[in-house]
Amino acid sequence: MVDYHRVLKAACIIFNMIMYTLLLVMNYAANNKSGILFGNKSVSQVIRKYSIEFSPAPYAFEIWKLVNAWTAAWILYTLSYIFRKRMPDALSPFFFVCFTLATVSNMAWTQFISWEMIKVTSGFVFAMVVFLYASLACSFAGLYKQRYFIGRFDYWVIHMLVNNGIVVYATWVTVAALRSLALILTYFHGIERELSVTIALGILMLLIVVWFILENTIFREDLLYTITIYPVLIWIFVASIILNLNRVSRLNTAIMQSLLAVSCTLFIGKISLVVWKIINKCRDTRAKADLAMMEITPGSDENREQKYTDRSENQELVD
Repeated sequence: MVDYHRVLKAACIIFNMIMYTLLLVMNYAANNKSGILFGNKSVSQVIRKYSIEFSPAPYAFEIWKLVNAWTAAWILYTLSYIFRKRMPDALSPFFFVCFTLATVSNMAWTQFISWEMIKVTSGFVFAMVVFLYASLACSFAGLYKQRYFIGRFDYWVIHMLVNNGIVVYATWVTVAALRSLALILTYFHGIERELSVTIALGILMLLIVVWFILENTIFREDLLYTITIYPVLIWIFVASIILNLNRVSRLNTAIMQSLLAVSCTLFIGKISLVVWKIINKCRDTRAKADLAMMEITPGSDENREQKYTDRSENQELVD
């Protein structure tokens, strides 16, 4: 009998891999010195033309190599599902559909930005944000439902490789979406550059606060091992402050420096929390093992003593 759910999931995995491979090819063409395949300018040329105070240094965009490598790694991991007798259910077909839509949005953004259609690209970058966080939600929900059935290896790989990899991607794209918002306000709505950047930084500050509250309250267990958001923010703020030093208003400089300090503090706190949680789990496991041994040992002595007594009584009866 054909397992339609398995076939559907395998098709989603393969299609996701194909689309992301096409995206990598398109990104290479978009950043090639000879220009994009179907456009007029490369992505780097357009970004330099529409610069704002919140633009990071050029070397900051090297993070895309990390994003692509990390994403390729977990896509190859999911490809192994096809060859397993029992396919893990933590990552549903809807997860792959959401991530594929994020990939398609990225491809559209790459193409339209080469034509300098800035307003259209803003829509696609916000679409990327929505689909990436939707895929994250699917992953976390699947892990929660399958927490008693999924193997230890798959549990940790999904946490560390899939979830943290998508968070790196989503964090960078979220900041890019806010930069795009500031760019639209500056170049197409006549708002002063300083004010538009202040608005974008204010929204980013709000999002960091909301994420911090959620990961320490409602979704504390789900987001415990999701730690890559803060290193990405630190990377972005450092690159932005260095590039725009003495060229940014005092207010926006102070906001970026404050956000950098907050991101560093939260990152240290997150690492400390994870280490403390792991140590406590090890202690609890060791304590339960010691308690189990204490309960087993007296029982064994009593059984041994009872057998010895029974044997003595039987011997007396024989005598």
